[in-house]
Amino acid sequence: MTDIAPTSERPIALIVTPRFLPLLGGMERECALLAEEFRRLGYSPLVITEQLGLDLPLQETENGVRIVRIASSPQRSLMVQLRVARAIATLLLRNRHRVAFAVVRTFTLPALVVGLLKMLRLISFPTLVTAETGGDSDDVVELERRPLARLSRKLVSSNDVMNALCQANHDHLVEFGYPTEKLAMIPNGIDTSPWLTTSPPERVCRLLFLGRLERAKGIFELADAFAQVHAASGELHLTVAGDGPDAEAFAARCDELAITGAVDFRGRVDYEQIGELFAQTDCLVLPSYSEGMPLSVLEAAAHHRVLVLSDVGDMGPLFSASAHICQPRNVASLTEALRNASEDELPTTNYDALIERVGIERVAADLITRLGN
Repeated sequence: MTDIAPTSERPIALIVTPRFLPLLGGMERECALLAEEFRRLGYSPLVITEQLGLDLPLQETENGVRIVRIASSPQRSLMVQLRVARAIATLLLRNRHRVAFAVVRTFTLPALVVGLLKMLRLISFPTLVTAETGGDSDDVVELERRPLARLSRKLVSSNDVMNALCQANHDHLVEFGYPTEKLAMIPNGIDTSPWLTTSPPERVCRLLFLGRLERAKGIFELADAFAQVHAASGELHLTVAGDGPDAEAFAARCDELAITGAVDFRGRVDYEQIGELFAQTDCLVLPSYSEGMPLSVLEAAAHHRVLVLSDVGDMGPLFSASAHICQPRNVASLTEALRNASEDELPTTNYDALIERVGIERVAADLITRLGN
């Protein structure tokens, strides 16, 4: 693998992430936003990610952001992971003198590889590792459950900063003995410009689920709850945007419940179309079993959409007075939240304090400051 030629003589802002666009998830969108903001701030962004068996170019440049994809596979066998680890290490070593700092997403393979290079003093630029998930089984906890957990923790701790997206991440980092002086709590960032150009819905008729179609996102509870409120009112409509391993089973469940006519399956929606998707709907529903700081919720808030959220991660504390909160895995609780949202004559979208906190400009600046740049 050859050196990565920078798009300019500007210092490189490195982002190492298992997944990136055109895959459409919170982590992918967050990395894209960070890369664009780093470019605006005068850095040359370089994203190192995995190809995951998709028909995507191994190297490309989009809007000044250099993307390098390492050949990989969704199955991620041990041999695949070792090959990916070696490729990440090679890229970092060959470009280490041009990197100003690195943001590493997830406490998984990328964090271990970068941590090892830091421990061996093969790279000297500052590195920050960010947790991706929340709840009782976030990726900090998952790392502890894997073989050689003590060694893995030591490798991750060799990075300069361990960043928590939510309180659960922070609590677990403290619980498992990560050095407290290295801990930070900087949230995900979003483009908050829609906050100035959009307005709240007059009422809630059009619900939206935006995310990965898998059981842990609460999609089957959503089907059951939506069937009940739709039967009562007949006016509600549900848009489902996303794909995933349980997409077919979810569609089959909607068919069993005879609600297919009221559900619009959009599949994966391109990042550029998310604003239009919010404009076509009134309320985001995210009944996940666990979350960290989901980008879809922050983006919906920036578009003044009503929120129905399960009480996981920091969702309750962040939105207790301005969202309809339900209990995870609880169809009755979700049904009540959906009914309350649809019957609310004056939908609440008072997210001013949150929007000020999660603007991508502020988040990127906080990351750079914490990394000493």
